[in-house]
This record gives sequence, structure tokens and C-alpha cells, in this order.
Amino acid sequence: MERADLLRCPARVTLDAAQMAFFDGLPTEAPSVQSELGCELERGHEGSHAALGQQVEATMWWVQWTLSASEINPYTWCPGCSLFDGHSGDHSPALAGPTSPAAGD
Repeated sequence: MERADLLRCPARVTLDAAQMAFFDGLPTEAPSVQSELGCELERGHEGSHAALGQQVEATMWWVQWTLSASEINPYTWCPGCSLFDGHSGDHSPALAGPTSPAAGD
């Protein structure tokens, strides 16, 4: 198991039909969204869980969820890592993904 996997929250969410339809309707050439997503925040974070659903130009559409509800929200990149601006937790380099501006700098 990679270090990043040990640092990430283990929570998962399954998108419903309306959420999948929203992502399918976005104007993008990106790969299709998976129906099951894992939280990308650090283990032990405060607040709702979050996973990147799709990026369209400068807008990242993040799925955020709790035990009782989920929603899709637009964000921009966090300047310190591959998460959304305003996320909870640290800016760990181990959590930086290959698509983030921070990972390419």
C-alpha cells in the first residue's frame, strides 16, 4: 500500500442516477466519472467527505457527502495541493495527484 493511501480517508460514496446524469451532461472530453468514489481528504479530516468528480476548464466539480446526504459543488484548485480551495486538513505532498498544479510545479 502506498503512503498516500495510508493518509487518505477511507470513506466511499456511490453516486445516484441524478448525479451521474449531471456529470454526463458536462461539456468535457474528460474520461467518464466512476459511480463509486473514495474520499480524497486526509484521514481524520473534519466536515464532509470529498472526491473530485470532474474538471471542466478551471472549475472542478467535487462530490461532497456525509452519512445522510451528498451533493456536487464547484471549486477551483487549492494553491497548495491537488484538492479544492478551502478544503479541511493539511497540504501533504503525499496527497498531491498527478493532475494538480502543485504536482507539476
